[in-house]
Amino acid sequence: MNRLHDLVESAEARAEGPEVTEELKQQALGKEHAAKGLSGQALENQIRKNRVRWLKNYLTEEGTRRAQELGWPNTYTFTKSLAESMIAKAIAKHISNDGVALPIAIVRPAIVETSVAKPFRGWNEGINTSASLSYLLGTAFRQLPSNERKRLDIIPVDAVCAGMTLISAALVERRHDPLYQLATSVTNPCDMGRSIELTSLAHRRHYRAQEGLEYWLRLRMDAIPVSKERYNRMSAPAQKMIIKSIQRVMSPLPSVMTKPLAKTERNLERVEKLVGLFEPFILQNEHDFVADNVEKLSQALTPEEKEIFGYDTAGLDWWEYWIDIHIPALRRWTYPLIEGRPLETRAPRVLQMPSAAAATTTRESADSVKTGTNGATWQFS
Repeated sequence: MNRLHDLVESAEARAEGPEVTEELKQQALGKEHAAKGLSGQALENQIRKNRVRWLKNYLTEEGTRRAQELGWPNTYTFTKSLAESMIAKAIAKHISNDGVALPIAIVRPAIVETSVAKPFRGWNEGINTSASLSYLLGTAFRQLPSNERKRLDIIPVDAVCAGMTLISAALVERRHDPLYQLATSVTNPCDMGRSIELTSLAHRRHYRAQEGLEYWLRLRMDAIPVSKERYNRMSAPAQKMIIKSIQRVMSPLPSVMTKPLAKTERNLERVEKLVGLFEPFILQNEHDFVADNVEKLSQALTPEEKEIFGYDTAGLDWWEYWIDIHIPALRRWTYPLIEGRPLETRAPRVLQMPSAAAATTTRESADSVKTGTNGATWQFS
């Protein structure tokens, strides 16, 4: 941790130094869109923006390099490891000082996605983990570098909530394990080949209901898992090289004629960056995550409790989830954000107050004796 703090302080000092400041100044003055004679406060503002961007890029590159030195594919997994290490250190320190362990459990959810039932079927918000890839597979991009036998560990968000509720209850009673994994790769595996196939089928169902040549063409182009070599040879990297070659040939022409090519090149660069970001999870590693600890908590529930708090991922039908729930939910709540379109307005919920008779029944029921899964009894009054 000290090394990381030193790295950040060094980077901040360098960003404010004369060498980088001059570099950022020349960068600001050299922008095509910059106003002629940019100076004074306007120039300082542009340099400040460039400094923030420079610092972010520098720290990202250094963080990635450090993560890979320690065996982590990126800063995302590296920082998770750091957080767990700090928690373990705090627990050990507390035990050595007070002789009592802290009631702490680490929870590792897999790729958290669309709900199955709660708060309603198909609930999703924001641009989540798989949304960008699934959106990409619905465009002209059709070849995803991936290991088709690798298990894509996806779990619905309401299953995660159920699991965390059970874990919280176990913590309260001090019957918890130190680590819980909320995952499906062992209990109900779905590999990359199947995930890509189901994504294509879901997109195909949508395109079949649309009109126009573009949708007719997309309907006939399914995404497929390919090797990294084929991806480099026939997909985004190769296409970007072709665009660059055309740009060099057209460089003497007015910029208005080359702008579409520049835009296409930027789009292909974004695709390359996105694919590279996900490669550790869809191509390079084969990890299975066991969820035995949370499943034991769920099995201890009574049948009535399981109806409300049960954790069950083994019963998921991936065909139904992917085609009927997940991709339609992304298309409704997430793809508009990717495309810069407004979301449709959700109807406000109406709170139904119980009738007087129902309220009386509820009070009478609350006065009865309750028995917990550990045999303890209590009575509300």
